[in-house]
Amino acid sequence: DVHGMLEQTAGEYWRRAGELDRAIAAKHRALLIFERLGDRRSMLVTHLNLISLYWEAKDYDRAIDAARPIQAAAATGPVEPAILASTHINLGVAYFWKGDTERAVAEYERALDVALRANLRLQANRAHYNLAELFYKRFAASGDPGHEQRADAHIAAMLSAASTEITPAMVDAARRLKGEVLGTGESSGAENRLLPM
Repeated sequence: DVHGMLEQTAGEYWRRAGELDRAIAAKHRALLIFERLGDRRSMLVTHLNLISLYWEAKDYDRAIDAARPIQAAAATGPVEPAILASTHINLGVAYFWKGDTERAVAEYERALDVALRANLRLQANRAHYNLAELFYKRFAASGDPGHEQRADAHIAAMLSAASTEITPAMVDAARRLKGEVLGTGESSGAENRLLPM
């Protein structure tokens, strides 16, 4: 168990150092250890970590594949809502970067549903933010005011959250998003995308 956690930590270290191949390798070593131990929760968390590592490495198909064990677990029994909501958010990001905005919307909406039902405000706000970003981009491309209205509603939901349910950085990102996406404000790029884990 300790070795598994050490590999998990090493994976995070290498991710932060920008060494994604080493981070992925460490996460896979952790996964093997957790599988041998039969530690279901740690296996699911490791798969969740792998989703974001793969899309960060721009390997979107492998990111999507990394979610399959979590989806299979959810189909056969309960999975912690935080893990499930975060999986949907990470999948949404993978689909977004892959250019499949329909699936991205579906995953973000699933994340929002799970998060709201489980009162996971942090994940709910992240899902709101990512949905707003996507709908602002659709509005910019199509001029359809319905997309702008949907995006505005997601931002309003975030900004109405109690201060205990949203970080100051998230509030700031939400306030700047529309101007950034529509070109009327300072753009800071994709680093503002709100991720679950």
